Amino acid sequence: MLNSSLSGDLVVVGAGIVGASVAYHAARSGATVTLVDAGRPGAGVTADSFAWVGASGVLSGPAAGLRATATAEYRRLGAELPGLPVTWSGSLSWNRQQSAPDAGPGQTIVDAATAATLEPALRRPPEWAVWAPDDGAVDAVGVAGRLAEGARFHGARVLPDTRVTEVHRDAAGRIAGVGTTAGPVSGTTVVLAAGVATAALGASLGVRVPVEPSPCPLFRLRAPAGLVRTVVNTEDFDLRQVAPDRLIAAADSPERTLAAVRSTFHGAGSVELLGTRIGVRPMPSDGEPIVGPVAEVPGLYLAVMHSAVTLAPAVGRLVARELVDATVEPALSGCRPDRFGALGQPDR
Repeated sequence: MLNSSLSGDLVVVGAGIVGASVAYHAARSGATVTLVDAGRPGAGVTADSFAWVGASGVLSGPAAGLRATATAEYRRLGAELPGLPVTWSGSLSWNRQQSAPDAGPGQTIVDAATAATLEPALRRPPEWAVWAPDDGAVDAVGVAGRLAEGARFHGARVLPDTRVTEVHRDAAGRIAGVGTTAGPVSGTTVVLAAGVATAALGASLGVRVPVEPSPCPLFRLRAPAGLVRTVVNTEDFDLRQVAPDRLIAAADSPERTLAAVRSTFHGAGSVELLGTRIGVRPMPSDGEPIVGPVAEVPGLYLAVMHSAVTLAPAVGRLVARELVDATVEPALSGCRPDRFGALGQPDR
């Protein structure tokens, strides 16, 4: 059961793409919302995401249902927020194994000729590839910014560059708001959507949030215009074009990535590394989202996950329904914090 004290004024801590989505959807539903972040919306780990959005091939796991709705949720959000920076390019994936896998939902197995049509610059089109035509990619910082703007439009108070220093409780141990570098912010429900910082904020209440930092290297490359047309996924890299002469790649090594890109595509000899960012994404201990109330602290709600960019529109909408409309959303049932047992017995 959900915590019956989840009501009233909402304080969302963290204006990454998940927190901004929660704030937007809650404000749009009529809640009184304050969105607080130590930086600008989307400027934290959201900015270091490869930001591939796909619903294809999702078969199992507590968040499988959420992932399966990802592209539909982004299209819904794009209709609500015109100009949302999403590119629906499809994705093309392959590896070096000899036989092609079975196609999952929303996927098609294509041959070398079709792969060459989808990615004309390929030097050696693979004998088979998995084509997911409904996949896309987003400007994650841009999406977080639009969500924060949308929240503000619907009456939310947005406090950027304002670090949360503590979470307040009243004499009965219930949530009463947060302390920030700009002063206290009152609220009867606090949503912790602060990525890896969620663990420290929870610990200050005696609550264990099983989330660890996970490095995520992202390489920015200069490349010829139109070199890559889809989201390309291989054993060497995830790769996509983000501007006429820019690529981003998610991989382990800049040197190996450069070599792999140059050997994979015609005309890639001039590709050069422009920069490397090592983001620190929040990784729950079982790899699945942690979304829901903390029984030990009435009024405290968690929203922390990997694949935050993919899941943000769906999670934001469902969390807002739980907080504003007091519903219990079945799609979140496998993501509850209580699957880890009691998270703590905070002092009162």
